[in-house]
Amino acid sequence: MGELSLSQPEVQIALLVVLATAFLLLILKFVSGSKRGNTVLLVGPCNGGKTTLFYCLRDGSSGATTVASMQENEGWCQVRNDKDRVVGSVRVMDLPGHPRLRSKLEHYLKDASAVVLVIDSADITPNKMEAAEDLFEVLTHPTVARRRLPVLLACNKADLETQAHSVDFCRRTIEKQLDAMRKTRLALGGDAGRATSALGKPDKPLSLAALRSPITAASISAEKGDVSEVMRFLAKFM
Repeated sequence: MGELSLSQPEVQIALLVVLATAFLLLILKFVSGSKRGNTVLLVGPCNGGKTTLFYCLRDGSSGATTVASMQENEGWCQVRNDKDRVVGSVRVMDLPGHPRLRSKLEHYLKDASAVVLVIDSADITPNKMEAAEDLFEVLTHPTVARRRLPVLLACNKADLETQAHSVDFCRRTIEKQLDAMRKTRLALGGDAGRATSALGKPDKPLSLAALRSPITAASISAEKGDVSEVMRFLAKFM
């Protein structure tokens, strides 16, 4: 048997195959290791306080003159732990709550690491459908379902005291509305019905605690700068 030489076509082809395989494995390892993006999305109905929360996280101020956003706000937030130590930073994206602008949500979910659904705890009842629709779009998105992205239900405007509903009331209100929405989508069938698989078994009442994506709920007051629960939520992923 003759000796192998790098000049032989068979040897060159074999080397190319080995190098190509190694390169593909490296790419797959990189992709699989990047299960989550680097962006935290602030979503929710109009006038819930998303933009106020955004400025509070980015600048440490409430931006008291803010109005409902008609375009995205983007910035970086230093994340602090319970000892007020900076443990990292995250990119924060404030998405408009206007119904005509919600289509942008799907685009940004692909690069999300977590989602904060901001609701007005003093005005949750008339806005429960919008809030549930936003949560439905988040939880049934293929990327969110596959990566099991964490979601925080931020019950804002706790500073309104007697006007603000409790965290438990807000959670149960959204849960019931989401369950009703799931039943409607199931009745429609097709793609709308299949998307509800991320919301648990259809023959059982919907429970946020039992869904694939971990969902927590907390009381905050972005206007007063009381966003410690949001910081605690973000610090878990640093």
